Amino acid sequence: MRRYAEYALLGLVFVIWIAQGFLPDRGVGLVTGVVIFLISWWMLFLGVLPLKVRGQFEDDDVVEGSEPGAPVSPRIKEKMWLATVLTAGVWLVLFTILEFGLVDLDSLTWGPSYIEYD
Repeated sequence: MRRYAEYALLGLVFVIWIAQGFLPDRGVGLVTGVVIFLISWWMLFLGVLPLKVRGQFEDDDVVEGSEPGAPVSPRIKEKMWLATVLTAGVWLVLFTILEFGLVDLDSLTWGPSYIEYD
């Protein structure tokens, strides 16, 4: 059941990406959406990498000439899938916030409030 929910989430993101190519741009364009997804994916992937890692020294199976802390089974595919699903959720939240104008980006100030800009 969990796997179906993950596929549904990724399918929803894919459908929104396709729709962005045909609908007017009100906040997140097609290229912006892809760039946000890729940057978020890398950030989450690097955060997920240390999960469920067992070193060779923990299994008492150190390969001669290798680092004892090297992982026995890095499970990269699982971590890539987890990063993809998490990124889809983060992307949907950002898409909703930007596309529906829940946060007005024009009213945000990007510096100290005591500096007057001309």
